[in-house]
Amino acid sequence: MLFQNKTVVITGAGRSIGKRLALGFAEQGGTILVHYSHSKQGAEEVVRQIEEMGGKAFLCQADLRQPAEVAQLVQNAQQLLGPIDVWINNAGASANSSETRGMSEIEIFERMVGVDIMGTWRCCREAQPYMREGGSIITTGWDRALDGAPGLPNQMYAISKGAIMSLTRCLAAEFAPHVRVNCIAPGRIENEWSQTLPEATRQQAVQDIPMKRWGTPDDILQTALFLASPASSFITGQVLLVNGGEIMR
Repeated sequence: MLFQNKTVVITGAGRSIGKRLALGFAEQGGTILVHYSHSKQGAEEVVRQIEEMGGKAFLCQADLRQPAEVAQLVQNAQQLLGPIDVWINNAGASANSSETRGMSEIEIFERMVGVDIMGTWRCCREAQPYMREGGSIITTGWDRALDGAPGLPNQMYAISKGAIMSLTRCLAAEFAPHVRVNCIAPGRIENEWSQTLPEATRQQAVQDIPMKRWGTPDDILQTALFLASPASSFITGQVLLVNGGEIMR
């Protein structure tokens, strides 16, 4: 129970990787604030599952593009949890989901910048004063921000996630020594979108990955548990690629 009596905020925790993070930290004893923007039903289900396993969780909605809502999210977290031990910036705007149907490329990109870059920046800066000494902030990058991913929407993701990876280093220097800030940069991770790909595309990806498999949300969870734990107490400002070796830097 690595996180017994610890408090954990996870943005975008209503589905996919965010859901696994919330359940995984709860399994380790953490009290979880489950944030969502649109996925209310999924977030409510995450809270229910945590409570069924005997854990404690709270639900909070906020549009991370809105400064006032981010500020209120942090205030709610502080009031519900007390001092915050772990803050995981998992939320990100998709470029290829039903939420973007009918939007122009510019509108999609501006949405990504608002959620991914500005949302992460605001969450970190708003949350830091309420974090316990020795706390951990985790951000989310993308491995292909390092290798020049061509075409759209890859360029959008690379720009937004590359900015977050740079921001991680800036905040790590600013918040040290009281709070550590690190970034997880996933590669090909199984999620709802990956399941819609043609089998030939999925198999080609496997051939491109030295570990010969897609990653899973559990791979991201185990990395996050490490970065948030005392085992990484001398690690800050780092970007960890969780991608089976497909891109190495």
